[in-house]
Amino acid sequence: MKSVICLLFSLISYSYVIAQDSELKANAFGDGVDFKSQNEFYIFGDVAVIGNNILSEDIKDAFNNTLVNNDDIKMRYVDIDSDKETFCSSQATLNLPSDFKKIAYAGLYWTATYAYEKGTRKEQKGNYDYRGNGERSEVINQIKFKLPNQDYQDITGQVIYDGSTNVTHAINSPYVCYADVTKLLKDAETISGDYVVANVKATQGYLSGGSAAGWMLYVVYQSPTDNPKYISTYHGFALVNKEEPLDLNFKNFKSVEQGDVKTSVVLSAIEGDAALEGDEFAIIKQRDGSFQSLSNGARFQQNFFNSSITNNSMKNRDRLPNSENTLGFDIAKLDIPNYNNSIISNSTSETTLRLKTQSDRFYLYFTAFQTEIAQTYFDDIVQENNPDASQKANVAPEIVRAQPETDPSFDTKEKRKPYRYFKRGLNSNAFNYLKNKKSTAIAGIEGGYYVVTGVFAEPARAGKWTSSLIKKGYEANAFINPKNNWNYVYLLRSDTPEDAFKLMEDLKTNYRYRDTWVLKANLD
Repeated sequence: MKSVICLLFSLISYSYVIAQDSELKANAFGDGVDFKSQNEFYIFGDVAVIGNNILSEDIKDAFNNTLVNNDDIKMRYVDIDSDKETFCSSQATLNLPSDFKKIAYAGLYWTATYAYEKGTRKEQKGNYDYRGNGERSEVINQIKFKLPNQDYQDITGQVIYDGSTNVTHAINSPYVCYADVTKLLKDAETISGDYVVANVKATQGYLSGGSAAGWMLYVVYQSPTDNPKYISTYHGFALVNKEEPLDLNFKNFKSVEQGDVKTSVVLSAIEGDAALEGDEFAIIKQRDGSFQSLSNGARFQQNFFNSSITNNSMKNRDRLPNSENTLGFDIAKLDIPNYNNSIISNSTSETTLRLKTQSDRFYLYFTAFQTEIAQTYFDDIVQENNPDASQKANVAPEIVRAQPETDPSFDTKEKRKPYRYFKRGLNSNAFNYLKNKKSTAIAGIEGGYYVVTGVFAEPARAGKWTSSLIKKGYEANAFINPKNNWNYVYLLRSDTPEDAFKLMEDLKTNYRYRDTWVLKANLD
């Protein structure tokens, strides 16, 4: 099954995105904006993220001192171009792989601390007195955006959060804005190359806590991959301080049923200092419920948000200016270390990220999660959202994308919806797909259609699950796939797909057996 699907989708790369109602609760102490879902993708492909800071000590030169605090730097707008219509600008390079097929989504974010136009400070008895001058512009959501080999385009975005109206944040007035630029990238003749963002408003000079500003471009694209992926993006605004951690919970996926679970995340924040320690990023360990702090060669357990732009263990220097210290602006893309699936196990459908700090406060405004998902789970998504997929196998469909509605009166308490499964029947595309797909070769078992209720790496867990099914009156059995040594627990082996499909549908109406699927084996 896997080889057939991988071959098919390496040629046509289906992808789907589903609107969801979920949200990630922001820190109650932060007086920010709850993190809400922007998009969910089920896709053969990957993501790329670029960006740059737009405040620094010098207009064009890179700033590489990592031993200073942001509030000790007299900030100036970075301005790499000679365009009279821009007062600030910085550049970053997007490099897509050679087997890139198509842009699925592109989101542009810009953020800054912006209490006033320019700030000064004076030392008085060992303390600094900060003063501001110049009125703060009310227009923070209009910038200029330049794609490779193009001129600037005017972009008007959505204001996700503006701290100037909040007493808690008024002293530095952070804000974040967002624009969907998918169409611009889809229509561009050249996608890989240099991107420039200009005219992001921020406070120059000195600001209590340090001024910071930057922009980020997050891109989802189609390309051939071994397994389909689930990709989910969220944005909002939350102050992370020492009062309590910020937890972000991701759902609506199912990791691969066997083998290594490959998962990665992207986060972006402002106000983190390279020289201040105490901030952490962690993920829950599925096996015992504890949290594992994350680090790599570019980010450390006790100083994760360290004013840098990184891709795993490497700092992204393909920028202009390519500062090592981005002075309060962070973008982190990192793979989750998941040795022996100790953090995210097979067939997992939920995980939690945790951010906390002991000293250096920071503001989180963007997070994205992606993981390889089970082929059977992806098949269900394809069948439910593209009923004509089997008839259109030679044509790559357009992305079907829906934005979640924004409801100001939305109840921020999580609502649990009752589980329901709607049977599709023998006239459905799902049944036709089962009949017509190539079977999987598994040595040592009889050919047929197996109704599988669980796949386990550990024999003890498979035995326990089998016993529980037998106690409930089912004729449960198991076999081992010699290719991976995994234990497949099944309730029926049938010579015909009809009997297997009917039993699977009956079982899936029960929440306990919602992951039941049909394995077609040794019939070709």
